[in-house]
Amino acid sequence: MPSFSYKAKDSKGEMIQGAMEADSQLVVVNRLQAMGYFPINVKSDKSVTRKKKSYSSLFRRRIKTSDITSLNRQLADLLNAGIPLVKSLGIVVNQTSNEYLREILTTISNDVQGGDTLALALSRHPKIFSKLFCAMVRAGETGGMLDGILERLAEFSELEDEIRSKIKSALAYPVIMVVAGFGAVIVLMGVVIPKILKIFSDLNQTLPLPTQLLINIIDIFSNYWWIILGGFVVFGAFFYKFIHTDEGRLLWHRFQLRIPIVGQVILKQQIARFARTLGSLLKNGVSILSSLEIVREVMGNRLIQDTVVQISEDITQGSGIAAPLRGSSVFPPVVVNMIAIGEETGRLHEVLLRVASSYETEVDRSVKTLTSLLEPMIILAMGLVVGFVVIAMLLPIFTLDPTQGSGV
Repeated sequence: MPSFSYKAKDSKGEMIQGAMEADSQLVVVNRLQAMGYFPINVKSDKSVTRKKKSYSSLFRRRIKTSDITSLNRQLADLLNAGIPLVKSLGIVVNQTSNEYLREILTTISNDVQGGDTLALALSRHPKIFSKLFCAMVRAGETGGMLDGILERLAEFSELEDEIRSKIKSALAYPVIMVVAGFGAVIVLMGVVIPKILKIFSDLNQTLPLPTQLLINIIDIFSNYWWIILGGFVVFGAFFYKFIHTDEGRLLWHRFQLRIPIVGQVILKQQIARFARTLGSLLKNGVSILSSLEIVREVMGNRLIQDTVVQISEDITQGSGIAAPLRGSSVFPPVVVNMIAIGEETGRLHEVLLRVASSYETEVDRSVKTLTSLLEPMIILAMGLVVGFVVIAMLLPIFTLDPTQGSGV
C-alpha cells in the first residue's frame, strides 16, 4: 500500500506531521479530517514505501499464532475494561513486540480512526487475518459483543495451536530417528563400506550373494547418483504440478483418506475443524450461507470442500445440513445423526462444538497411537538395513578361502 507524508494543524493550531499508508491522497485527507485535523500538505513518499517493502521482505518476522492470540486477548481485556476501540488499538500497538505486526496494527488503527469498522480494516490484510476471523469480528461489532468475540477467537487460536503442537511433538521423535538412520546409512555406504569391500574384491574370490548385492547397490549410487537425483526432482516437480490441478488435488486428497491409520487421523482432524469453525460462526450470529463459505475456504481436504459446497446448494433449495452430509462418503453416521438432532432441536451450534471437542480428543489419541506404531516400525526397518549391511560384510570373512587368495 502506498505511503503518504502529511502536514496538518490540530484544533489548537499547532503543526503536526507524520506518515500514513492509504490507497490515495484523498483517503489520507478524509482520515485527517475525521481525526479533527486540518490538512495542509499531503504527498506520496515513494522512496519510503519502497524502502519499507524492501525491509519487510528481507527482515520482517513471521507473525505466529501466538502473536494473534495475544492481540485478541489484549484487545478483549481493554474493551471489557471500557476503553474505546481506537485507544485500545493504540495501546496494543505500543505493546506489540513483532515489528511487522506493529506496522499492520498501526495501519488498522488509522483505518478505524478514519471511520472504518474493525472488521473492514482487518479484511484489508487477508494474509494475517482470515475470513473466519473477520466474519466473527464483524458479528461481534454488529451484536455489541466484540470483547467476547475476541476472547473466543483467542481460545480458538490457542486450541488450533495446541493441536498442531501435539501433532508436531508426537512426530518429532520418529522424524529424528528417520533422519539419523538415513544419515548413518549414507555415511556407511558412502565412506566405510566401500573401503572394506575393496579388500574383499582384491582377494579374487567369489563373493556371497548379499555382499555382491551390496557392492552393486553402492556402484549404482556412486556412478548414477545424478540420474537418481534428477529422477526424484522431475518426479517431485510433476507430482507438485499434478496435485495443484483440480483432478490431481481430488485424487491426492482421496488417497490421503485411504492410507491406513494416517487417513483416519486426517479425517478426524478435518471433521473437528469443520465442526469447530461452523459451530463458532453460527454461535456468533454469522448467517449459515456465509458461515459455509468461510468453512469451505478453511478446509484442507477437497472431498470435504465439495461436501460443503453441496450443503450450500441444498440450503438455498430449502434443505438442511444433515441430508448432504449423509449423502457424502466422508462424514461418519454418528456425526451426521448428531447434526440432524441439532437441526431439529435448534441447537446446531452447540452440537457442532460438542462434535469438535470429541473429535479433537480423538485426533490426540490417534496421533499417539500412530506414533506408538511408527517407532517400532522405524526401528525394525533400520534394523533390517543395518543387519543386511553387517551380514554382507561378515559373510566373506566366514567363507574366506586362504588358498584361493594366496594362489596356492
